[in-house]
Amino acid sequence: MNLHHHLASAPADGGEEPCTESTAIGEFDLLTYAELGDEIRLAAERANTAAKRAAWNNLLKLAESAAGENTEVWDPAQGEAWSLASLEVEGFQGATKPFSVQFDPTPGVTIFHGPNGSGKSTIADGIRTAISGTTDWWAAVTPGKTRSGKTPLWEKVNCARDSDSATVGVTLGRANETLTITSHIGKDGLVNKVDAYRALGADDDPVSILISSTSWPYAVEGHPPVFSYADVERRVQQHEDLQRYIKNLLALGGCFDSLDSRVADLSLSASNSSKKLAAAQKSAMAAVAKVDHHFLDRDPSHPFREIEWCDSISDINSWLVENELTDRASQLPEVTESSLRNLTTSLKEVDRTIEELHGNAAGIHHRLSGPLHSLHSEIQLVSDPGYVCPVCDSETEDWVDRLGNNVASIEELRAKRAAVAISFGQLRRHVPDVLSVVEILTQGDGLSDSEKCFADDVGSRASALLMAFDAHGSQPVADVISSFIHLRDRIFRDEWEKAASTAIELSNFTRQWHRSRRAALDPYVSVWSDEHEEAESAPLWEATRKCIGELSDRLMKARASRFEGRAGLQVKKLLEDAGISLESLNLTRKRAEIEVQGSDGRSMELAMLSAGQRNAFLLAPLFATADAGPFGFLVLDDPVHSFDEIRVDRLAAVISDLAQSRRVIVLTHDERLKEHLLARSSRCEALAVSRDTVTGEINVEPTDELWRVLISDARSVWKWSPKPSVTGYLTESQIIRGLLRQALDDALRQCVIKYSLKVGASVADTVSKLDSGTTTQSRMALAREIISVDTNNAHPVDLAMQACSHHLRKWNNAAHGQDENKPDLSREIDAGLTACSHLGEFVF
Repeated sequence: MNLHHHLASAPADGGEEPCTESTAIGEFDLLTYAELGDEIRLAAERANTAAKRAAWNNLLKLAESAAGENTEVWDPAQGEAWSLASLEVEGFQGATKPFSVQFDPTPGVTIFHGPNGSGKSTIADGIRTAISGTTDWWAAVTPGKTRSGKTPLWEKVNCARDSDSATVGVTLGRANETLTITSHIGKDGLVNKVDAYRALGADDDPVSILISSTSWPYAVEGHPPVFSYADVERRVQQHEDLQRYIKNLLALGGCFDSLDSRVADLSLSASNSSKKLAAAQKSAMAAVAKVDHHFLDRDPSHPFREIEWCDSISDINSWLVENELTDRASQLPEVTESSLRNLTTSLKEVDRTIEELHGNAAGIHHRLSGPLHSLHSEIQLVSDPGYVCPVCDSETEDWVDRLGNNVASIEELRAKRAAVAISFGQLRRHVPDVLSVVEILTQGDGLSDSEKCFADDVGSRASALLMAFDAHGSQPVADVISSFIHLRDRIFRDEWEKAASTAIELSNFTRQWHRSRRAALDPYVSVWSDEHEEAESAPLWEATRKCIGELSDRLMKARASRFEGRAGLQVKKLLEDAGISLESLNLTRKRAEIEVQGSDGRSMELAMLSAGQRNAFLLAPLFATADAGPFGFLVLDDPVHSFDEIRVDRLAAVISDLAQSRRVIVLTHDERLKEHLLARSSRCEALAVSRDTVTGEINVEPTDELWRVLISDARSVWKWSPKPSVTGYLTESQIIRGLLRQALDDALRQCVIKYSLKVGASVADTVSKLDSGTTTQSRMALAREIISVDTNNAHPVDLAMQACSHHLRKWNNAAHGQDENKPDLSREIDAGLTACSHLGEFVF
């Protein structure tokens, strides 16, 4: 049932204007994105600051985006309510044998009656588990753990004894559509798989759906179709538990939870980005300070410019330009004009000393004075040099002496040779500057192919000279001199002058400093590129998060206000005779504060309620929202726990009211509830539940025909003639006549159903046509039209009318609480029995 309303005006947090209008939202239906969008628009219009309005509009944009993502997704929680058609159980709890049961899908009451241990809770828990896809309770309130952390003693065992697995499945229906949900349970008692199939019409192939991705789980939480007092009482022990129990019944639903979750995720992501960016900036500042310290140590007098840091950099490129941090070249060796000037000077000095040595030397001996001296030195280390000259390969016994004489003859050139060695030693210190120039050039951009080729050649020549130095030291041997000449010839070219100037410019001290700063900033720039957009949105998302908190409070407050009135009405129905009433309900994000008034007019704690009163108090919230949601049925397992006679009678009245628009399935061992429901409900069937304690097989069998039970009950009431009760709902004559009217209506309905089955007509259609009648007379007339019999036979409706037509007015008045003088009720009972027999026993 979709009941619409206007949310009450409520002052908004943060000084906003109170709401003067609101959208129409189903009273306790799951909220849709469209409805949330309407609420958010109104909040944005009421916002009195630009920042607040931006936050509400940001939330609206997110809600509209989410709505667009779900437009084509079939949602079983939307549309007409589902009726319960069947349940199939295997290996679940007490059902060790496969078990199935069919349900009447039309509004009314179905009673499963049986002793403790007969399998009633297995039926209720099977329906709940199949529909919810979990063995846990719908309100996600888990039972408390023992100190040892083990499972509580009374927790249910969902997988039957000697079973390795279990399955529970339900079939739901509406119009020509069916939905089959099967939950598979492992040995650990937990659901490990859920299968769901949708079919349109009997001939349609079922289509698998992922029901957990729809709003179905939220519908189960917000509109629980199964109530088990034992579960609720065991789990609702704290104010926090009660808050979750009631909050779920307010049914803000999957759309709101999804929107809330997305805002929380986006807000957290933006906040994390902001923190990452702040941490990266802090690290960058420390890294730049380290670079500055290094360069200032090298040249304290060099001009120094501070970087202008700010908390929020909106354009990183502009900031880099403003702070001269755009040079991203890698760190280069430093080359200065003085170092290259010293290189040139050193080359010239080597060239001069070599020329002086070789130019003044007479003959080849003097030119080779260095090698000859080295050879003579080496020979001195040889114990037996022999008599064959290693130069001319002739036999000369005194070749060593001759070599010594030649070396002695050129000793006067030793000073010049030493000068060459000294100049080579100085040059050796400057050759690495050549390699630095080459490294700078090869890392730079804009060089031509010829320039790159020249740089590579110079680098190879410098490397060759250094290798010669490593092999021979600074001595002016041929390898060293040859390598020197090759390098010298390239250094004294115009190409080298150009290359050197370029290297000096690229390795400028200031540029090196700026590059070092830029390199230190690279991690920060990378983090900024990844995170700045989200980081900039952090304040907006934080404000949006507060907005959805306000929206939650507003929606909860509005629904809780109406819920308080509805729940109070249900408490009154169940506990008015005890003088107990619900005065107020205050629902916060953490607790549920409930004020209860006792018969003396004073407030009382919930703990002061008796067990039966507590049960009634826990039932009231469920009944308060029972007309909402996607389920056209309600399952009540042991709803009369600790109830006295009056409480049973009052509960039966509430159930009968609910059964006017849905099928209410009651599982009980209490004979009193069965009797009261049969007496009150016009559409009521009773089924006996039994379980074989040896095999574990559960059986469900119908009891006597309902109209016979009702006639029997009417006769019992008349026979025992109880005194009028001050706490009862009806007088003796009202009860009897109400029972007779109910019996006649049930027999009439059975007659129509049997006829429909006989002729192959749609039971749903014929029953629907019958139910369009609002009085007994009109229903009899409609049945007369529906049922067609052979002209040779009397019509069952005609026979029934002949037996009781003159009593119908009194029976109708009694059903509406009106009483008349008490005639001979026994004759009315006989007339009712005759009329019902004509209808219920008619053979087509």
